[in-house]
Amino acid sequence: MVFNLQRLRYERLSRKVTEQKMADTLNINRSSYHKKENGNIKISVEEFGKILAVLDIPQTEIGNFFILNVPEREQSTV
Repeated sequence: MVFNLQRLRYERLSRKVTEQKMADTLNINRSSYHKKENGNIKISVEEFGKILAVLDIPQTEIGNFFILNVPEREQSTV
């Protein structure tokens, strides 16, 4: 399973939340948040929880941020 950083960015932009607001929420500088959103620095579970709260995304939609990474040979061809 892979975290979908593009989805995170899309959700933030569609809600008109700035990188600076996200950085303030996580108590880091904007540059560090930018690096997290681009995959240069990992996002912790605690940070992800805060991000979801700011974006007002319900827990039932958390799965939308993950992509199954199953090798093609193991995928069903049904």
